[in-house]
Amino acid sequence: MLPQDDIFLEELPERRNRPPRIVETQVQPPVRIIRDFGAAGQCELEFSVIVEDPDVDDRISVKWYLDYNPQNPIGPYRETDLARNGQSQRGERATLNINLRAANSPLRELGTHLVEALVTDSRLLAGRQPESITYEGDGGVIVNPGFVVTYSWFVTTVQGDCT
Repeated sequence: MLPQDDIFLEELPERRNRPPRIVETQVQPPVRIIRDFGAAGQCELEFSVIVEDPDVDDRISVKWYLDYNPQNPIGPYRETDLARNGQSQRGERATLNINLRAANSPLRELGTHLVEALVTDSRLLAGRQPESITYEGDGGVIVNPGFVVTYSWFVTTVQGDCT
């Protein structure tokens, strides 16, 4: 027996959001621990990520954080929006260039630094948490989550010939 129902769906429910991802085989630099930044002429670093999102119409933002401290949170050092291209893999890399020869270089201080790329398909709230969108309909409450994924590098800046 098949149930008979005279109530029809007026429209299909909105598709749930799916998370973006960082293509880890394509990150630059490919090693997560970078030693001796500033020595032997190594004065510049380029960090970059390639991002995929099965939801091709989502706005994808890459936020670069340097030495993030959750006890004293500040905004991202740099932010990049990746253009939609109708495909799951965005057509451009999100990049961050660091040059120790620059007077205001953020990694100039000797010691170990944390460089993070946060990729999100929503707005970030306090604590770098993604915002969710809540829908209230006849069937109850639906929470469509936002997502954030990260990739991190540890960079040790040493005394060298970059000044």
